[in-house]
Parts: sequence; structure tokens; C-alpha cells
Amino acid sequence: MLKNANQKHTTLILKAMTFIFILWAANVSYGFLHEAAHAITVKMLGGQVYEIYVNPLGTDAYTVHSSVSGVADTLSLEVAGMAMTTLLAFITLLSDYRPIPIFMAIRTAIYALNYSPGTDIHAIQQAIGAGAILVTALLVALNLACAAIAMTAMIKSAKTPTVKAFSSSLGRVLHQNSS
Repeated sequence: MLKNANQKHTTLILKAMTFIFILWAANVSYGFLHEAAHAITVKMLGGQVYEIYVNPLGTDAYTVHSSVSGVADTLSLEVAGMAMTTLLAFITLLSDYRPIPIFMAIRTAIYALNYSPGTDIHAIQQAIGAGAILVTALLVALNLACAAIAMTAMIKSAKTPTVKAFSSSLGRVLHQNSS
């Protein structure tokens, strides 16, 4: 019996470590791909890219590049990173590992709400004014939809009796209230 308990603990620890590793890799990838989208856009606009930086945890990233001019170029450059991570969230829906699209989508939605100086959405606001709110609304809506799709799939594929019991009893309550 003790051997079985130790195996369960070992399995749980390995699953937790795997989950942490996958989230770390997703975070670093998120930062790199976000900045790579900026770099590709700068190159397409005829500019120069000097550096892409992502710190080892993936919590800070930036691209050093030549400046762009004009509202259209600025808008293209600044939207590119968040468009890439939104696309990435939807692409990761194809995987069977649902926490990744949820993570990508929620992180992008939160970033789209951050109007602090130095952020992409702040630069968009500087370029187009109040229209930045529409960009934010679109990005947040798309990313929350992606997260909702992933969460729904996660709940539907849940095999644990707790989730099934909760969802079936919740369904009974909702059915009784609607009658």
C-alpha cells in the first residue's frame, strides 16, 4: 500500500514539474514570437532590426530596431506582436494540451489592456488616439473567445468524477430552474 502511495506522489510531482516546464517554455516562446513579429514587420517596412531580447523567464522582451514613421507603419508594427500571439493562441488549440491556449490567450488579453508607456497598445494609442480602444476590444474579445473554447474542451474531456458530478448536478439545477 505504501509503495502505491509513493508512486502516486512521484507521478504527481513529475506531472507538476512537466506542467511548470511547459508553461516556462510557452512563456519564453510567447515573448520571442511576439518580438519576432515586430522584427518581421520592421523588415517588411524597410527598417533594420538590431536585437531581439527575451529574458530567461520570458517575462521581459523587446526588439531594438530602426524607427518607423507614419500612422500606418506604426500601427502595423505595434499590432504585429499581439496579432502573432493571438494567432498562436488559436493555433495551440490544435494541441491536446488545453492550458497552453488558455495561457497564451489570457496573457495577450491582459497585455492588450495595459496602456502603460512603453507597451504596444500605448504606442497604438499615441498613433490613433481613442481608436486604440477598438483595437483593445477586438484583441480581448478574440483572446477570451479562444480561452473559452479551450476551457470548454478541457471540461468536456475531463475524466474525473468530481468534474462530472459537479457538471451533472449543476445541469440538474439549471434544468429545474428553467422549468
